[in-house]
Amino acid sequence: MSGKEKYYKFRFRKIKYFFFLKIIFIFFLTTTYAFAEIKQKLIKKLENTQTLTFDFNQKISDKIQTGNCIIKYPRLIRCDYEDSYNKRLISNGKTLAIIQRRYKKIFLYPLKTTPLYHILDKEYLIEFIKNNEPKSIDNLLIKFEILENDKKFSIFFEEKSFDLRGWKTEDVYKNDVEFLIKNLKINIPTNQKLFKIPSQDDL
Repeated sequence: MSGKEKYYKFRFRKIKYFFFLKIIFIFFLTTTYAFAEIKQKLIKKLENTQTLTFDFNQKISDKIQTGNCIIKYPRLIRCDYEDSYNKRLISNGKTLAIIQRRYKKIFLYPLKTTPLYHILDKEYLIEFIKNNEPKSIDNLLIKFEILENDKKFSIFFEEKSFDLRGWKTEDVYKNDVEFLIKNLKINIPTNQKLFKIPSQDDL
């Protein structure tokens, strides 16, 4: 190979290398801009949301449960399950109660020890979204993965509406718990009394 051929071969490789770098750089800029726009819209949606009313499907291993919930920010939730226990879940902001109304039993847990402590705090979610990129965007869902106090959980938002669509956590027995929201309504007026945890005598 002549010196001239070597020169042109080297020059071609150099042009190809810089062209490849340029494509990577453009892809990076495009992705960064797209994520920034998504995050901005998610934050605006959360800022404008005070209450959520919806039906749900909850999957634990192969078992599926259904019911309906009301969320009021910050950290208030009430869910009624369609099951044989006539189960109700209530958070008053500090305590999480799981109530088996059929058997008149109440189990109480500090909310802070559960992923719901962060999932139900929109100010926490807004700050997290500001400082982190989505884990993935697929199946029309924007997914964020959160690690707090050695507990890992995911939270999902709809790609087009930016509505909350659910979360994935782990129960005390290390089973995956997937909670999916459907028939969502936003900012329906809600009575604060719904989130009062009853006493045993009131069941």
